Amino acid sequence: MGFNNDVVNNVLKEFEIDKDSMLRIAGLFKETMEAGLKGEKTCLKMLPSYIGKPTGKEHGVFMTMDMGGTNLRCTKFRIKDGNFEKLAEIKEKLINKEKDFDLTKSNTDASQLFGYMAECMAGITEPGESMYLGNTFSFPCRQEGINEAYLIHWTKEITTSGVEGQNINKLLADALKAKNINIEPVAILNDTVGTLLVAMYSYQDADIGSIMGTGHNTCYLENNHPINGGKMIVNLESGNYNVGLPVTKYDEIIDKNSQMPGLQLLEKMVSGYYMGSIVKEVCKDLYNQKLLFANDDSDTNTFFNQNFNALMVENFILYPSQTTEHYNCTMVDAELIKSISEAVLKRTVRLVATSHLGILFHQENDGTRVKNKHIIAIDGTIYEKMPKAPKLMEEAFADALGQDAENIGIRLVKDGSGLGAAIAAAVATTQK
Repeated sequence: MGFNNDVVNNVLKEFEIDKDSMLRIAGLFKETMEAGLKGEKTCLKMLPSYIGKPTGKEHGVFMTMDMGGTNLRCTKFRIKDGNFEKLAEIKEKLINKEKDFDLTKSNTDASQLFGYMAECMAGITEPGESMYLGNTFSFPCRQEGINEAYLIHWTKEITTSGVEGQNINKLLADALKAKNINIEPVAILNDTVGTLLVAMYSYQDADIGSIMGTGHNTCYLENNHPINGGKMIVNLESGNYNVGLPVTKYDEIIDKNSQMPGLQLLEKMVSGYYMGSIVKEVCKDLYNQKLLFANDDSDTNTFFNQNFNALMVENFILYPSQTTEHYNCTMVDAELIKSISEAVLKRTVRLVATSHLGILFHQENDGTRVKNKHIIAIDGTIYEKMPKAPKLMEEAFADALGQDAENIGIRLVKDGSGLGAAIAAAVATTQK
């Protein structure tokens, strides 16, 4: 929607990413990837997963643990003949105001956090039962083996003490042993790798996995990894990418006020955790310039004194009439807020698509051509639930690649953090 104000239109244009920008950033992304693969220090960590492509013959009953933020989920799966059955599941929160505990802050330590995880698993473990465990731990880790990963630093505003620098699965194994629970951690991965593992069971051409949810990250299948000379899934920790990005003054505010200024720049521009904050900063700027909520009756206190999350952004786009009701503002205001939200969402999708292009250009090694078939597996609420997100992704690839975009399939793949961890555990047991 066009607005009769140059300032408003210029602000919205700041979030536009055209074809040339996509190709430029994709080229820089590719160069950064390749430097990281050679062992150079870059913003892309290029972490080896020590997991290749599953055979499809994995079988057994496995426990999984998934900590991707402030929620914890433990699930028991059976894998047999290429099929998956969920046997039991328990979900808990790491923050419980009623019971007055918060396991995500620095005044709690590793023994409390991992002890709580062990107790949760015990709730779905039968007496005398023993299992191998796959651990989805979706934070930047230095991976030294399929079962050995050391937390580099917390993200998503978590600060639990005594965990950074530690071997995560050893902390978990110690907690399980202390409580006499016969579960052995054998694999650690993040949700991005898990998403790709699940996709590989369904799609022969799946070679990129990506998360577009509260956080953001991407992994891919490297065909010639320096460690093993063969196929290995590589976790880019792409949320930390920072080369050549179209940073606005609003992004700078978000970064400055974050837990880790200067880090996770791409994540702060595309993830659900920060999306609402970007929309809020744009609205504040236009309000201060008297271009939003010019009507004195508008309830600006309610509007600005709340935390903006991704669901609010979704509602701003889908239900502008509700915006007018909630904040007693005009439909012009509601349409402007909708346009801001749409601009932020479109930029999110195009930036993520651009990072995927960088991976594809590396895999193909043919300039900006993509001649082979690829399936990109995506999980997360931004891609799944945001209005038109899948269509925006398809349009981004079509814009950048023209006819070559037909070689790219995008699939929503659910539960990489659960089922993917079970697959990883099954793969690990064959390597024991």
